[in-house]
Amino acid sequence: MTFASLALAAALVISVTVFLAQRLSTRFAAVPEAIAPARGSASAGVLYAFTRAFAPTAKESAALHLPSYLAGVGYHLGIFAALLRLMVSLLPVAVPAAANITLTVVLGLGLVCGLALLGKRALDGRLRGISVPDDFLANLLVDVTLAAGLGASLDHELMPWFQVMGAVLLLYAPLGKLRHMVFLLASRRWSGAYFGRRGVRPNPQAPGPGRG
Repeated sequence: MTFASLALAAALVISVTVFLAQRLSTRFAAVPEAIAPARGSASAGVLYAFTRAFAPTAKESAALHLPSYLAGVGYHLGIFAALLRLMVSLLPVAVPAAANITLTVVLGLGLVCGLALLGKRALDGRLRGISVPDDFLANLLVDVTLAAGLGASLDHELMPWFQVMGAVLLLYAPLGKLRHMVFLLASRRWSGAYFGRRGVRPNPQAPGPGRG
């Protein structure tokens, strides 16, 4: 393995270890058992939380700012593609040409969307007023990683730079807002089960199969 590959593998181990330590720490107190009788289905609530709850129609802010919502979708697709490519880079396998073209397109889309969202945060006075340095640093770090991944997809000689940036990203992830990449799953599962059991979500009063 190259130095860059070793750095990426070490960063992955450290990041996973820190995430596990955070999850098992006393900051995450055990949720007390529910006493009131169930009025709905916890599993239905979890299913809703991981499906229809992500739709813009389920979020007033997303519905009112659809371009930003779609940019966020493109941004996260690029991030998933970058993480996938980083993991594959640690394996002794070659990426097929068709898959590499797809990754290149998705990484490019993610980079464009990420820069657009960063620009909006910097130029919009309302967003800038409620932002903290971590908001800008996390976005910028992800954008640089996406750019490195895009470069590596076009020229494999740049792969070590992509791996080094990936290592930096993984080491920073547990320290700031990027930790939501892991804890989003736990929080959505808990809230979905809680509100599903109470019969609040999915909304039983909403008409049709898309009730939310």
